[in-house]
Amino acid sequence: MPDVARGKLKIFFGAFPGAGKTGAMLAAARKMKEAGRDVVIGFLDLHGKQDDAPAAAAFETLSTTLAGEFDLDSALRRRPQLVIVDDLAHANAPSARHAKRWNDVDELLAAGIDVYTTMSVQHLASLNDVVAEITGIPEKETVPDTFFDTADETVMVDMSADELLLRLKEGKVPVAHVQQGPSGQFFRKGTLLALREIALRRVADVVEDEVLRYRADQAIKRTWKTHGRLLCCVGPAAGAEHVVRSAARLAGQLDEEWTAVYVETPRLQRLSNAERARILAVVSLAQELGARTAILTGNDVCDALVEYARDENISTVVVGRTRPRRIRWKRTMSDAIALAGDQFDVIEIGRGGGDASAAVAVPVARAPAGPNPRAGEKRARYVWTVLSCVATTLILAPFSSNFDLANIAMLYMLTVLLVGVQWGRGPAIIAAALNVLAFDFFFVPPRFSFMPNDIQYFLTFAVMMVVGGIIGQLAGSIRYQARVASYRERRARTLYEFARDLAALQTTSEVIELTEEFMARQFKARVTVLVPDATGALVSPTAHGMSNPFDSTTAQWAYDQARPAGAGTDTLAGNEHIFLPLKSPTRTRGVLAVRPERSRDLMIPEQRHQFEIFAALVATALERVHYMDVARDAMLMARIQGGDLKLELQRKSLREIVDAALQAVGTALARHPLTVDVPAELPLVSVDAGLMQRVFVSLVGNVAKHTPATTPIVISARVSGDRIEAAVEDTGPGLPKGREEEVFESFQRGEHQPPRKGAGLGLAITRAIIEAHGGSIRAEAGLKRGARFVFDLPLKRPG
Repeated sequence: MPDVARGKLKIFFGAFPGAGKTGAMLAAARKMKEAGRDVVIGFLDLHGKQDDAPAAAAFETLSTTLAGEFDLDSALRRRPQLVIVDDLAHANAPSARHAKRWNDVDELLAAGIDVYTTMSVQHLASLNDVVAEITGIPEKETVPDTFFDTADETVMVDMSADELLLRLKEGKVPVAHVQQGPSGQFFRKGTLLALREIALRRVADVVEDEVLRYRADQAIKRTWKTHGRLLCCVGPAAGAEHVVRSAARLAGQLDEEWTAVYVETPRLQRLSNAERARILAVVSLAQELGARTAILTGNDVCDALVEYARDENISTVVVGRTRPRRIRWKRTMSDAIALAGDQFDVIEIGRGGGDASAAVAVPVARAPAGPNPRAGEKRARYVWTVLSCVATTLILAPFSSNFDLANIAMLYMLTVLLVGVQWGRGPAIIAAALNVLAFDFFFVPPRFSFMPNDIQYFLTFAVMMVVGGIIGQLAGSIRYQARVASYRERRARTLYEFARDLAALQTTSEVIELTEEFMARQFKARVTVLVPDATGALVSPTAHGMSNPFDSTTAQWAYDQARPAGAGTDTLAGNEHIFLPLKSPTRTRGVLAVRPERSRDLMIPEQRHQFEIFAALVATALERVHYMDVARDAMLMARIQGGDLKLELQRKSLREIVDAALQAVGTALARHPLTVDVPAELPLVSVDAGLMQRVFVSLVGNVAKHTPATTPIVISARVSGDRIEAAVEDTGPGLPKGREEEVFESFQRGEHQPPRKGAGLGLAITRAIIEAHGGSIRAEAGLKRGARFVFDLPLKRPG
């Protein structure tokens, strides 16, 4: 069957019931029908309003299911061009194919059928809790934002709060289908005003995205002032912090979003570490004050800013006031931006406020073991430049009588061009000076003298020097642009490869190992992922036998405060490492510690920005792995309790199962002394090897989660009558007395476990697996201290 183009989705969106969404939808559908399109009603709920009944009668109406629900199969068989499906967030009957009506709509769209539908703001998943706080009514029927944002068109059906209240008073708005919350809170004017503001803002976001997509598709460069947003330019001069704070206040007064941008140019790359650290501190300050931040590269600051502002459709630019120029013809930054386009509003901020923050400490670079390779490379470029000039002179010398002086001068300029392309601006300027001297001394009459017999040659020398300087400048710019393009391509490829590799991982230990290995290779740095243990203290799972190989104070502060610390920051900046918190949507999952081979790399804004991107990817991966574990656990619990789990029984050695489980746990046990007392000669047991391995992973993993580092673990097994008995014990904090049985209940978590570190399903699943094998499990206090989990399995499966 050939591929079918996906249908178009149009959502009629409102702030509250009674705003007229259904009527607006039917009116739009009528226009489509009059235009010759095949339009049918798949499902329409008038909620008792008879005003819309005549409009609905003009359309063919498909049959509903026995439960009175939208019949998806009927619509798919009929295959109209456009289907009206009211109430997008509705929850279907249990007998339906999909749980929610938006799933039905998604299938219609996939079949190439256009859909008109309606929904109100309280049904949007991301705003569900916000609306519930305002209305006092928790809404259970929601539509994911990811689906809402796929709509090809979103129409805001608006009505003022006063108009709705008047219609409500006149009985024109049936509200039986809407709970009114405590004391009729839903239909109070304040509630309606709040809902209307939220809905208008959400639709504005949708329209903004549509505008940006349209501008990109049509390659429109001119800025459209469709919304208020500020662009703050962070420069290297003193007073940048004052400019950022002023921009934050201005954005707050205007209630607008703002972005802080720093442009890295070839000149700014030569700044000292202290200057770079100060710039990074200002960029971090902008983030703390609520700005989006971006690090750009380019030859010209103004050009880069204007291009970014046009791409992002930002019309208001905030810059620091430039000191008065002694050279009158040289433009200020605000003048340059204004001349780049009359659509820009430029706001100058005086620098009189100065910088309030203390200077950022810069870590002292480690003394290199040998000569600096970069310094040697730089010297080599100039040596090769001199040799090139000498070689050019030696080649041209035998032909001095055959070549015209103009041709010889051109060949010297060719050498300057080649040197500039190969080695950059500085060598090109040196080559121009040396070639002018060589041309004068060896070829201009009188030869072997620096005083030509014709004064016009001085003009020739001057032109050669100027052209050489221009060539050097252009060649340096080309080299810089090529280097930037190569760096960006390499950075994009690196991020893609890292994100791709992370997406394939399924355990926390795999994420940590890949991160450390990948970043260490790419950045030539020492990289470690620190995660919290049972007490909330940071540890390195891969640092065998070490609780934390870094400065624990700085790393712990970064984790506790969810803010960067260490080198290049304004917190404990004397550290050699930078500690970046791994912030996920639900919690901080650890800290990424980085110590580059060159401490100066931490002061490069674009390099620092890339470290932060890597930290965000790692945090997202750890979050995803966590919830994958939770989902797998929940499904396996459900399958066992529902009797749907089929055991794949095999005669297996318990020692082999234990070894496989310990390998699966990986580096999580690196900090715990482990003793395995499971004799290889024990009788084979009839078990599902995969599930039994999961039992040991759960029991041993609990020790890693709930006990401090260096807590010993003992795994033992022995034969007891016609059963085999195994135990996992530790000397940690132990179980709460009298609550030994509670730990096996679903969603119960350890008393000493940090908040939000597990779903509490592990031991419940473990008991279910053991009992499915005909065994039993219990929890008890350890022989001396700690906890001990003991389970038994039958040696012979009852037939």
